[in-house]
Amino acid sequence: MAELTEHINPNKQVKSKKRVRDYGEVYTPQHIVNAMLDLVKHETERIDSRFLGPACGNGNFLAEILRRKLVVVDSHYSKSQIEWERYAVIAVSSIYGVDILEDNAQECRERLFKIFEEHYTVFFKDKCKDECESIKYFV
Repeated sequence: MAELTEHINPNKQVKSKKRVRDYGEVYTPQHIVNAMLDLVKHETERIDSRFLGPACGNGNFLAEILRRKLVVVDSHYSKSQIEWERYAVIAVSSIYGVDILEDNAQECRERLFKIFEEHYTVFFKDKCKDECESIKYFV
């Protein structure tokens, strides 16, 4: 499988001192995200398991959860586009995030869609359906 890239710097913990002061905004580093999600690994690998990020920021936890779910979808359904699409939509639609700052919510949505899109094009590059663009409205 082609290497999937991360578009957000997972090691950046703050956007600005002002945002830390005004909102207490500090992002969780990737190694801590992974360690915490490993504690519930069986749930992160269940395609339909629901997750809520109550202060999702730009999506460090939600992005990793989606990535883990899509690895499962990839491994089980990559031979059938319709099945892959079905289970990928279930994976995406079972992840919820809320943030006080609109730019964080928008960045998180874009980040999640990019992860979905990268996985989708790895398997179905020439056969991607325009209808799957609607996944943007789930995230």
